[in-house]
Amino acid sequence: MTNSQHLPLGKSGSKIEALFVLARQEKASNLYLAADNHPVLKVHGKLKKLMNYPVIKAKKIENFFYSALTPKQQQDFENRMEVALTYETEAAGNIEIILYLTDEGIGAACRLIPTRIPSFKKIGPVGPLEKIAALDRGLVLITGKSNSAKAITIASIINHINTHLQKGIVTIEDPIRFAYKSKSSLIFQREIGPHAKDYAGAIRTAMRSDMDVIFFTEIDGPETLTMAMNAAESHLVLTSSISFGGAEWAIRKLFDFFPEDRQAYVRTHLSRVLKALIWQHLVPVEDHTGTETAMEIMFTNEKIAAMIQNNQLHKVRGEIQKGAGGMQTMESSLSKIEHVAMDIWKMMAAEIGTSLLFAL
Repeated sequence: MTNSQHLPLGKSGSKIEALFVLARQEKASNLYLAADNHPVLKVHGKLKKLMNYPVIKAKKIENFFYSALTPKQQQDFENRMEVALTYETEAAGNIEIILYLTDEGIGAACRLIPTRIPSFKKIGPVGPLEKIAALDRGLVLITGKSNSAKAITIASIINHINTHLQKGIVTIEDPIRFAYKSKSSLIFQREIGPHAKDYAGAIRTAMRSDMDVIFFTEIDGPETLTMAMNAAESHLVLTSSISFGGAEWAIRKLFDFFPEDRQAYVRTHLSRVLKALIWQHLVPVEDHTGTETAMEIMFTNEKIAAMIQNNQLHKVRGEIQKGAGGMQTMESSLSKIEHVAMDIWKMMAAEIGTSLLFAL
């Protein structure tokens, strides 16, 4: 991937690489660097300040990262005052890095990408996830808060298809997170910027190339959503979005991309092509000794399709609660995870309503 933003970051043994290695050893999901502060890790949902590591000055952070950017990335950072990229390090693997300008200098949020893509058994209910991977066409939406492991769920679905099915797969990402090698399937990976101008155009190209599976990172506007719905008529389309409160709110956000006079058309189109929706949350267990992925899973049956078309989204949860066809609520998923921290139950109850409290 020499033309992508997957580039070596510094020399082996450099201070920044040593920090990434330390973050791996501590089983951190994120590393944060801010001027005049100690490095901070996020481990199982809690922040951990590395007090034994010296305070990092603004100039040091700039030296850590700025010299490693390509000229194009430097220009993007100077123009936009932020840039997102993925780097490969020999010792620490792939790191997704977001650099942004603050009043103190450059800040950095670094997400450690898992070195292995987990199987369905590791992340959620195998049957429903296999059902999603086996779809020939339709739109599949993976939703949740930032840092809720949505990218890992999508990578697991893509990896399952790549391993067990014979499909043409294209990923359209910003930036590329996981590097796949074609197995039973054939995979093309494209990155916004180096390989494609925007999602909508790249989806159109994937359709013209007769790909079977199209994954793009996020719905960034009505044109992209329209193109995704068109593609979902004949292809399996996977994407993600930041959403709170379950299937109802995730679907409503899709409506809101469009003006009111177009929403009736969008509801009809979406009711036909939306095949599955996962709302997930990365759940710390008691004492934050680990995390588990809780998933609400919806499959669009005839009743849910009618609810979408008729804008009766408040009824969707009741249909999911029946559990037909592999569907499950967030409450059901959480109840299967041992030692879920009480504060997580309360937080999820606040998002959904009071129903979670009755499961305590």
